[in-house]
Amino acid sequence: MPKLSEFEFPAGCKTLPGGFWAAVDVWIKKPHVVNKRLCGVEETEAEKVGGEALEFLLDHRESSLDILSFLTGGTSPEQETRRSSSVRKIIPKVNCYGTTLHKEVVLKDFGRHRVTFVPFEEDSGGRVSLKEGNVYQIQLLLRGEEWALELHALTPEAWLADGVAYPKLAWLSVDLLPKLARWATACTAGGFRSTLSLLPVEKYSVVYQRLKGKYKAMVKVWPEVTDPEKFVYEDVAIATYLLVLWEEERAEKGLTAMQTFVDLGCGNGLLVHILSNEGHSGKGIDVRKRKIWDMYGPQTLLEEKAITPSESFLFPGTDWLIGNHSDELTPWIPFIAARSSYSCRFFVLPCCFFDFYGKYQRRQSGKPQYREYVDFIAEVGQACGFSAEEDCLRIPSTKREDGADIRSSFKAGLILEAGLEIIY
Repeated sequence: MPKLSEFEFPAGCKTLPGGFWAAVDVWIKKPHVVNKRLCGVEETEAEKVGGEALEFLLDHRESSLDILSFLTGGTSPEQETRRSSSVRKIIPKVNCYGTTLHKEVVLKDFGRHRVTFVPFEEDSGGRVSLKEGNVYQIQLLLRGEEWALELHALTPEAWLADGVAYPKLAWLSVDLLPKLARWATACTAGGFRSTLSLLPVEKYSVVYQRLKGKYKAMVKVWPEVTDPEKFVYEDVAIATYLLVLWEEERAEKGLTAMQTFVDLGCGNGLLVHILSNEGHSGKGIDVRKRKIWDMYGPQTLLEEKAITPSESFLFPGTDWLIGNHSDELTPWIPFIAARSSYSCRFFVLPCCFFDFYGKYQRRQSGKPQYREYVDFIAEVGQACGFSAEEDCLRIPSTKREDGADIRSSFKAGLILEAGLEIIY
């Protein structure tokens, strides 16, 4: 079992071995935070693994390499040990593999503090080929009183790396291993879900790349004083999330009509412009007109109007109300949606913290401020008849990967936070 590199932890590290598994889960579930060529992965539910499952995996091997010994550390597969497995599908930002699916079996050996990645490819006909030349393993070892991480490869001399589905060995050693060590040492949790946990990541990636290419020209003609790259790509990501969310909703409910929307506090109006161009009827309302509004054309409906929560601002014929960094309006949007109609849903992406009377006052010092505010908005939604699920957007913004999604089969809403997915 060739050892490629190792990383020694500082003496007296108190977060191990639990921090090791927390760090491994980041690499398994969110590899895109390190490998920028990936959009993410789709992972199956983990299940307990015994010798039979391991041998079934190896039925697809194409050579006589002793992979079984590599996976089990030289012990019998039937030997009692705590193991689990999952399969993750690699989703690149740009589809460079055609119809071939690149997947990995991830084997966790909790007794030996070891995780092994066994990549394989599946073609359109369902035929599977095991990629023995890209099998690698990360192990946490205790040497006396000090911990160390080791990286092993099954066949380092035959490594075939493209830097996307198959990381380069030098990258695994120089980039991934130190980050795993840092995450394992930090071992913190923000209290939020992973990004895009409620959407099919592959579909999100396809739509995002299409919209990014379609609207990147907006960066060059942006007439506002705000940063064009931040606002254009942020709104592209928010629009992508909504478009995929709404497509999934139509499929789930058997709907054919495209959802309608109203964006309250629409700001520059780009989100309204994108959603309208993608076939959804709607409009944006803001207290102040922006210069860029005149560039969109008549098909993008934008109104300059002060929004006051009252009978005058109900939207009975609208499917979704949107609050994208809607500031003082944020806690009111669930209320307006509930009053508009029984079927009206809402999407809120909070930024500044307000309650119904002014600045939001902290109530729970033990929680991060954003976590507390998201919980507050969720409570407002529940009081208005909505049920909550959480999700996080993955967009270039000013905060981190915090947020929440609210959905149900009858009344629904969405609370999300914009942010780069930065770990620890």
